[in-house]
Amino acid sequence: MVKTIKKNNPIGRLLFSTLGALLLSQMLALMLTLMLSGCAKKGTPARQALTAEQFNRARWEEIVAQAAGGEVNFAMWSGDEARNRYYQSAVATTVKQRYGVTLRFLPTSDVADIVNKLLNEKGAGKNTGGTIDLVWINGENFGAAKQGGVLWGPFAEALPNIKHFAEDARQRDFGTPVEGYEAPYQRAQFVIAYDTARVPDPPRSIEKLREWIKSHRGRFTYLAPPDFTGSAFIRHILLFYLKQNSGGAAFDGRFDEQLYQRAAAATIAYLNEIKPYLWRNGETYPASPKEADRLFANNEIDFTMSYGPSFASERIARGEYPATARTFVFEEGTIGNYSYLAIPFNASNAAGALVVINHLLSPAHTLEQGRELGSLFPLSLESLTPADRAAAEALPLGPATLSGAELARRQLPEPDAQYLERLEKDWREKVLRQ
Repeated sequence: MVKTIKKNNPIGRLLFSTLGALLLSQMLALMLTLMLSGCAKKGTPARQALTAEQFNRARWEEIVAQAAGGEVNFAMWSGDEARNRYYQSAVATTVKQRYGVTLRFLPTSDVADIVNKLLNEKGAGKNTGGTIDLVWINGENFGAAKQGGVLWGPFAEALPNIKHFAEDARQRDFGTPVEGYEAPYQRAQFVIAYDTARVPDPPRSIEKLREWIKSHRGRFTYLAPPDFTGSAFIRHILLFYLKQNSGGAAFDGRFDEQLYQRAAAATIAYLNEIKPYLWRNGETYPASPKEADRLFANNEIDFTMSYGPSFASERIARGEYPATARTFVFEEGTIGNYSYLAIPFNASNAAGALVVINHLLSPAHTLEQGRELGSLFPLSLESLTPADRAAAEALPLGPATLSGAELARRQLPEPDAQYLERLEKDWREKVLRQ
């Protein structure tokens, strides 16, 4: 028999008081749990996957708030030590202080490896939780990634700072339509460095270069493709012959099989003709831009090259190149292009990547990078405030850096990515292995 405990009984009053306190404690704990759960759910979007559709409907302030407190893993080309130091220190600090985002770098020597990793993950069904949130990409790698469906987007046209880039930078990349799957980031143009103390009058055309190489055995070389710079060098030879073989019509950059066959045959002949006269008789090539720099600085070769117009000035400032080093571009022109930033399809922190990209597209960052690294200014001057435009126009040029006007006058657009892919394959089979 269960006895009822009356409330007016002292023991009953104590028990009811205890039970009441316990119930009240349990209710408060439950309410606190629900409140924390609600707060967690409110804060969860910062850690949940963000779709491109959601981004394009959201206010930018919401994206910035969602990114705060997160980490962004940035797969960035690591071939320039000065750039590495600048990004790992100044850029990472600014992003952390301004947006609360921790920027971590994944050193990358070849973006093709990143694209292959993403393709493998997509094939394995790893559609979330990727280890890369942001990637520096362009050209044939972008084409392969876009075709393989491993990019997040479209997003670029919804970025606040996209307005600072001209339309041509936002439309096509090596012939591949961008369609918002990458954001233009930096401008580059191919230049060749030489030492005026050794070569007062450098060969400034494709034909003159061939003559110079043959009359100066061992004093010239280039990096073996698919190295980006080496590939650019042989692509200039191809462009020269593409224009020669276009039958008088203006070469528009689109891939043409018959035109390629004619131009490639002439290009391969040119490269095989100069091969015995190259450094080490063309039997080997520098393994990296750093090695080519060393050969040039040690007076083992007379020319080196880069897609960075200010690279020779940077190396003079660091004491790596002689003060008499200068750069030139071919009379026929040299290839200029943009590098881009993209987000992998399975990025763990797309919101953070968007915030970092938008910062890297900003006038403030671009001006600072111009002062720190001497980078070619990529933004449209017309889009800037008067103060930013004046600052851009006042950016100092190093002693070996050509003016923006000179570079623009000699700039050539990148041909379709198929030309690059085919030429690199032909070079391996018909030049390297011969």
